[in-house]
Amino acid sequence: MLRLLVGDIIEGEVIDLGVTGEGVVKYDTLPIFVPFALPYEMVRVRINYVKKDYAFGDLIEVLKPSNERVKPRCCYFGKCGGCDLQHMSKAVQLEIKRTSVERSLRRNGGFDYDVPPVVSLNDWGYRNKLSLPFGINGLGDVVVGFYEKRTHKVVSMKHCALHGDWASELIEIVTKWANEHRLSVYNENTGKGALRHLVARKLDGLQVTLVVNDDSIDATTELGRALEEKFGDVTVFISSNKKNTNVILGDGARLVYGKESEQNLGMFKAVVSPMSFLQVNAKVRDAIYNAVADSLKGFEGDIVELYSGVGLLTAEIASRLPRAKITSVEIVKEAVKDAKQLMTKLGFNHRVTCIADDATKFMAKLNGKAQNSAIILDPPRKGCSPEVLEAILHGEFAKIIYISCNPATLGRDLKTLTQKYTIDSLQPYDMFPQTSHVESVVCLSRKENARLCARKN
Repeated sequence: MLRLLVGDIIEGEVIDLGVTGEGVVKYDTLPIFVPFALPYEMVRVRINYVKKDYAFGDLIEVLKPSNERVKPRCCYFGKCGGCDLQHMSKAVQLEIKRTSVERSLRRNGGFDYDVPPVVSLNDWGYRNKLSLPFGINGLGDVVVGFYEKRTHKVVSMKHCALHGDWASELIEIVTKWANEHRLSVYNENTGKGALRHLVARKLDGLQVTLVVNDDSIDATTELGRALEEKFGDVTVFISSNKKNTNVILGDGARLVYGKESEQNLGMFKAVVSPMSFLQVNAKVRDAIYNAVADSLKGFEGDIVELYSGVGLLTAEIASRLPRAKITSVEIVKEAVKDAKQLMTKLGFNHRVTCIADDATKFMAKLNGKAQNSAIILDPPRKGCSPEVLEAILHGEFAKIIYISCNPATLGRDLKTLTQKYTIDSLQPYDMFPQTSHVESVVCLSRKENARLCARKN
């Protein structure tokens, strides 16, 4: 094999795409992964990382472009780490996501499955939440922006194509407020400075959370008034985070301006804490929850839901199955509080039990007592713990519905679950257009009852 070194510049044809959308160029037999390159393009690449079996490179120039290459909508594309697929057509984006699920099942799960086309409902302006770091520009002014790729340097931004105009207006107001009041910005090297992150969620109203390296911060009333003048219904929270960590929010959030009110969450309205997880793409969220509820149609056993968040899916199922008894489990106490309030408001509290607990610990307590039940899993990117998966196999659940945001851990977890369960359907969804991420809903049933789980068309 020819020797390749960091800093070398090569030319070659892109022969494939990696699971996160990078182009693949072969140097002799060594695959080189090149972000922003497309199949059949001739490209010039600078090598930035070399291992024994693969390498990475930066795209210097496209010598011969693909017909599937499109002009990115966002001027920050390529610098900001939020998007990685804006340079390719929608058809190619969706095929990458479908293929990433299929490949992961083969590589991590050890089996082949014919994954159907990805369901896609929107392309731009779909995000209802943002999380952006504060920084200082060359003039010493406070800015809000994004981390430049492979650095912790904050680059100022004024808009984001994945959010609506509300994000641009919010950034303008917050940066003006911070500079007028001469607020300091957190420095991760010294541990000093106040402002760390701006976190916001836009539903019916605007919920703003300032993550600060302190217990409080000055002039929040002035910020609240400025936001209220533009957005109307506004709440401002402070989340104290004094730890040297890449976790954005602190342990809680304290309301410092406005009054919390119910927000439109699809079929329901509810108060949502800043600490609670909520899907950022409402249209795709509703489609997924509708599919899950449909897959349980006619099921007459009890239902256990792990990683249940604020209870939106719980409420959807409870409304569709009026006799079902549901136990929802979520580790974030604020989310469980929101879920309990929602169940009480909707009149489901007599048959829905919301529990604040770790999924692994809860399943250990359940100890196999679920033979006629269904279980719904919606874990974070790391997937389910081995203990949760083993408890499911031991519990002899009749049905499993797995909502995944990571094909790699989905394939790994399905390898365990398919020891006793059959995959009846798998449907990927484009929850995050313009990025390589993909959401999937998998419906499984015990092998001796394989036909009980409804298949989605």
